[in-house]
Amino acid sequence: MSERRRLRRGALAGLALLLATAGVASGAGVTAAARKPAEPATAGGVAVAHGDFAATASGERSLLVTFADRPAGPEARRRLSGLGAVAPLVPEAGVWDLAPSRPASARAAVLGRARVSGAEWSLARRAADRPPPPAAPGPAPVLTDPLFTPASQWGLLERGSWSPALTTTGPRAPIAILDSGVDPTHEEWGGPQGPLVAPRSVLRGDDDASDHGESGHGTHVAGIAAAPANGVGIVGVAPGSFGTAPVIPVQIANRAGYSTDTTMIRGVRHAVLNGAKVINISAGGRGYSRAFQDTILWATQRGALIVASVGNQGQDINTLNYPAAYRRVLGVGAQCDGAVSFDCPRPYGVATFSTYNRSVDVIAPGVRVLSSVPRRVTERVVTPGYALKDGTSMAAPYVAGVASLVQGANGNALSPFQVLTQITNTATDIGRRGRDDTSGHGVVNPGAAVTLNAPEDDPGEVNDDVKWLAGVTRLGETGRPVEIDAAVDSVEDPDDVYAVRLARGERLRVTLTRRRGQFDLYVWNTGTRTVATGDVNLARHLVRYKRGSSRPGVAVYRAERAGIHYVNVFARRGAGPYTLRLVRGG
Repeated sequence: MSERRRLRRGALAGLALLLATAGVASGAGVTAAARKPAEPATAGGVAVAHGDFAATASGERSLLVTFADRPAGPEARRRLSGLGAVAPLVPEAGVWDLAPSRPASARAAVLGRARVSGAEWSLARRAADRPPPPAAPGPAPVLTDPLFTPASQWGLLERGSWSPALTTTGPRAPIAILDSGVDPTHEEWGGPQGPLVAPRSVLRGDDDASDHGESGHGTHVAGIAAAPANGVGIVGVAPGSFGTAPVIPVQIANRAGYSTDTTMIRGVRHAVLNGAKVINISAGGRGYSRAFQDTILWATQRGALIVASVGNQGQDINTLNYPAAYRRVLGVGAQCDGAVSFDCPRPYGVATFSTYNRSVDVIAPGVRVLSSVPRRVTERVVTPGYALKDGTSMAAPYVAGVASLVQGANGNALSPFQVLTQITNTATDIGRRGRDDTSGHGVVNPGAAVTLNAPEDDPGEVNDDVKWLAGVTRLGETGRPVEIDAAVDSVEDPDDVYAVRLARGERLRVTLTRRRGQFDLYVWNTGTRTVATGDVNLARHLVRYKRGSSRPGVAVYRAERAGIHYVNVFARRGAGPYTLRLVRGG
């Protein structure tokens, strides 16, 4: 039986009211028109073979519970009582961890509890470095000490606009590296003046974030982003330094490079609570998680931009990888160096292994990238402690370093929206004009991103749903309009929500204007907990709907009950600025 057939009689009556107020002829029509695209399907709890990452990690039975609000600890435990051990994951985002006593029935039981909006198994993720080629295309480059030369660090010195001057703009907030850890004994990272601060292993729950990875992935990633300019080895895009540009190493992956949603989420929280403005995650896998998306929204609200690798499936399944595909995450693909090879048929173009889909925002050097590794690593070593790697894993920290420089140049005062927009706006387009799924907005351009004026902020963010709102939008006196200028993006930021307080019988007129894109307008009644458009929620709470068109959208509503109502702008297609005009009694 379909969901619509299961609606209670009262809900059906509400849907009939919606049909009348929206001016749509049939129930099917209003449901199709008002409904937003569904979130990607979440995975169940069936573990699968090695290599399929839209599944739980072997042996892990951790259920991520997302509430529609943000309850305190005693209340969260009360709502989930009797289902297993409950622990905070990111309580600030309403995300909790449940170790279910009865895994087979846990998801259904949790979804039946009060104010639960999601229950998902913690999915497995893997590092996004590319396995080494079967045979080297030629002899290794002859490098000298220091390794900061065009031959070894081509991404900084051969083609890009990066220069040492970009690193001198002032102190920078911490940049966090969520990976297999960073080797604190390495010459780049060790010593009393090393840049590493607030280390954490979320695997063990201690402060030892040493790199235990078999390939030294975390140390390599950290070096690309922030290797100090200390006279040895290499230099990172945003060189880390003691006291003024710290690096937070967070160990989220096991020795084989596998992590889970749970370890990533815990890592994000640790980074944010320790002041990180930029968080790099060079890993991913298939499968959407509402808990992870809400964690990212919380991190964004706290001022942190997450940068992630889009994956290396460009020659294979080319699927969306998370976290790169989540909203508000800056997804990075891999750029080739100047040598022609199977992976790189066009010098300095997009590597053919680089995943191409809507998750790609920019590309950055991801082939033959030299960086630090623990001395025990021998694969593709150029000199002890330094090795070459390929993959979008290497491209992401390059962009994370640029994001850190952008923040530093602007007093660490920019919002994540401003930093992301600055990097995409200043990228050098190398594909079809405008953004495309292969190269995104183009090759990241450090010089332009750091030196040009940053864009204006999008006020009120994060305001993606009811649970994120910090207050009520003040309406003017009767007949006096209040105008809000903001922006939405069908990929990165599709929903903006505003709360307004109305007295019973009070009339509200809402006008939405925009220059491009298709933006829909919704008005939700008191008692609404989410602007998601499931049938039951539509029937119970949606009171006005105006589908986007070339003309301004206008919705007029007279409140049937006193209380807080919600105005929702949704980007069904495209992106850009809009103006929302609210008039009480207009």
